[in-house]
Amino acid sequence: MDEQVRRRMAFLGIVMVGLFGALFTRLWYLQVLETDQYTVAAESNQVRIIITPPTRGRILDRHGVVLADNVRTGVVTFDQSSYTDADVETLLIELADLLGVEVEQLAKGLADQRSHPLAPKIVATGLDEEGLLRVAERSIPGVEAKWDWVRVYPQNEVGAHIVGYVGAMSERQHRELIDDGYLPYERVGRAGIEGLFETELHGEPGRTKLEVDRRNRVQQILADIAPSPGHDIVLSIDVELQAAVESYLRQGLIAARKTVSDDSGFFYPALTGAAVVVDVRNGDVLAMASHPTYDPNWMVGGLSIAEYRSVFENPYAPGALNNRAVQGTYSPGSVFKTVTALAGLEAGLIAPRAAYHDVGYYSIPAERGCTGRCTFFNSDRAALGTVDLSAALTRSSDAYFYKVADDLYWIDGPEQWAIQDMARELGFGSPTGVQLPFEKSGRVPDGDVKKFLFEANPDAYNPYNEPERWFPGDNINTGIGQGFVSVTPLQLANAYATVANGGTRFSPNVVEAVVSRESETFGEAVLTFEPRVLDVVDFPDGTAVVREGLSNVTSLRLRGTAGKAFEGYDHEGYRVSGKTGTTQAQGLNAVLRRKKEDTAVFVAWAPTHDPRYAVAVVMEEAGFGGEAAAPVARRILEAVRAYEQRWPEPQIAFVPPQPECPEVPEALRGDPAFMGYVPQGCPWGVQIPRANTPGDADGDGIPDVDQLDDRFDSALGAATLPRRRSGVT
Repeated sequence: MDEQVRRRMAFLGIVMVGLFGALFTRLWYLQVLETDQYTVAAESNQVRIIITPPTRGRILDRHGVVLADNVRTGVVTFDQSSYTDADVETLLIELADLLGVEVEQLAKGLADQRSHPLAPKIVATGLDEEGLLRVAERSIPGVEAKWDWVRVYPQNEVGAHIVGYVGAMSERQHRELIDDGYLPYERVGRAGIEGLFETELHGEPGRTKLEVDRRNRVQQILADIAPSPGHDIVLSIDVELQAAVESYLRQGLIAARKTVSDDSGFFYPALTGAAVVVDVRNGDVLAMASHPTYDPNWMVGGLSIAEYRSVFENPYAPGALNNRAVQGTYSPGSVFKTVTALAGLEAGLIAPRAAYHDVGYYSIPAERGCTGRCTFFNSDRAALGTVDLSAALTRSSDAYFYKVADDLYWIDGPEQWAIQDMARELGFGSPTGVQLPFEKSGRVPDGDVKKFLFEANPDAYNPYNEPERWFPGDNINTGIGQGFVSVTPLQLANAYATVANGGTRFSPNVVEAVVSRESETFGEAVLTFEPRVLDVVDFPDGTAVVREGLSNVTSLRLRGTAGKAFEGYDHEGYRVSGKTGTTQAQGLNAVLRRKKEDTAVFVAWAPTHDPRYAVAVVMEEAGFGGEAAAPVARRILEAVRAYEQRWPEPQIAFVPPQPECPEVPEALRGDPAFMGYVPQGCPWGVQIPRANTPGDADGDGIPDVDQLDDRFDSALGAATLPRRRSGVT
C-alpha cells in the first residue's frame, strides 16, 4: 500500500472518530443535562383514546313485543387494585354515606366473583343525576360515577331459556373480546340468543382520540368515530303462547306431584320438564318451555355466591339454567314406535292390515337360539287381543313392536338396521340446527354405539360385564324407545312434524330476522332466516295406516292411550293425532334417594288432516304419558288454536301429503262393525274395514277360508296360490 493511500485512510478514520464523538456528546447532553426539560414537554401533551360502548340491540317476539331491552341508569364503579383492604373498607363507608345505602350492599357488588378480576366492580346501580353528582364532586381515585345502559327483561321469566341473559365476561370471553373494543366491565351474552348472537346485539364501540396535556385537559380531538348500535333480533315465538305453554307445563308438573305412583306408592316427584310447539309448514318454533326456569333480570347485576346457590343449586328445582328442550336427553318410550312402524314398512316386514294377536307379551322364537331374557311383556302385562298396525299404535301394543324389532334383527342385509336408519332420517341422533347454543345430539344406538358406551363408562352402562355385541334384546328395546336410545324434546316435535307434513324435515328456526338500528337503515333486515329444509323423507307404502293409528290415539271410543285426556275435546273441529310414551328411568332420584319414577311423554300434531302445528311434552318422573303429558299437550293445542287466528299465513315450504284412499267393498261402505275412518278427501267419507278377527286378515269382510276356496276353484286347482309378503301375524 503506497503512502497516499495510508494518508487517506488515516484521514477517514479521524473523520469517523469525530462524528461518533459528536453523536455521543449530543446524546449525553439530551439525556443528562436536558432530562427535566424534555420530560415536562413529553408529558405536557399526550394522546388518549376513549372507548364508548354501543347501545345493545333488543330481542323481540314475532309481534314486536320486547323481550330484552336497555334502560339508562346511573352506576358507580370501583377499581380497588390500588387500595389496601383497610382502605377499601374505609372507602366503602364513605360511599355508603354519600349514596345513602348500606355498606353491605356496596360490598356485595365488590365481591361479585363473576366479573373479571381486573375489571372495576359495579358497586351501585339505579342512581339518579343527583346521586351521580355527589360522587363525582368528591373525585375519589378509582371511583367513577356515570350514566350507563342496563339490560332489562320486561317479560321476566317468560322465554328465559330462549332469550338467555347477560353477565360479566368469563375469562375466555375477556381474552377474546377486549381486542374487539369491549370494556372489561361490560356485560355480555352468556346464554340463549344473548350469547349466540352476541356480536350482532353488541354493535361496534365508538372511539374518540384526544390530545391532552399533563393535567388531562383536552387540547384537540384528533379523531371521533361514533358507536354503531347493535342489531335487534326478532324471534319466531309468540310471547303470549310462550307464557301459556310455560304455565300449562308448570301446572301439569304440580298436578303430577299430587298423584301416587302405582309402582312405588309415593307421589311422583315431577320436578322438571319441557314443551315445544313448532309450525310443521316451515319449521318455526312458536314456543319452547323448560321447567324450572329463572328470571334473567337476576343475572344482570350479578349474584352473590350465596344467592346463586340458593337459586340455581336448589335440589328441588334442579338445573334451572338448562334449556331442557334442546339440552335434555330422554328415552322417548312408545312415541318411538312410529319410527319402528315406518322402519318395518320400509323393510317389507309389516303388512299394515294384517292381524296380530297380542297376548300381553312377546317371546323370541326358540329356533332363534335365545338365551337370557327371551320374553318381553306389555305394560301391566295387558293382553290387547287382535290388532293391526293402526290399532297397535292407537293402543300402544308393546308386543307388536317387540316382534317387528326382533324380526328386523334377523334380516341379513341393510334392513337389519332399518329402525336406526329411519330414526336418523327423522333427525334423531344429530342436532336439529336451531339457533340456540348447547344443543344436544341425542343418540341412535347400534352395535358401534353400544361398544363405545361400554368402553367409555362401564360402571354406568355395563355394571355386570356383559358382552359388547348387539343382541336381539337391544333391538327390541330400541324398537319401543327404551335402552340406549335418547332424544331431545325438540327432536321429537321436529320428527312428528316431518311425519305430519309428508316428509319435509326442517332445521327449526327460533330467529326470524336480524334487524338494523342504524339511522340510515333503521328497521331493515340485515339477515333473515327462511325455512331451512334439511331432508325430504320418502315414506314407504302404508304410511297412511301409521297416520290413521296416530289419529285414533286421542279417541276414547277407539281406546286410544290418550283418549281419557282428550275426553270432551272438539275432535270434529280440530282433531289431534299423537302418541303417548311412558319411559322407565334408570337409577336413583338424587334428592329423594329412591328409584326414579317413569317419565311421561306425549307428541302430537293438529289438525289431523290439515297439519299445521306439532307439540312435544316431556315431564320427568311424572307418570304415564297419557295421564300426565297428554293433558298438558291438549291445553297447549287449545291455546294454539286460539292464538293462530292472529298469525299471518306462513310461507309453505312443503307439499302436503295426499290421503291414501282405501278401496271399500260396496257392501261394506258405512258398516259400523269396522273401526277407523276414511281419510278426509277420500270418497264417501265412511268407515273402512280393518282386520280385527283372526279369520279375516286382509280386512275385506270376507272370511279368509272362503277366499281360499274361491281361488282354488278359479284356478281349477292347478295354480299355486299367490304368496303374501311376510308380515306380522
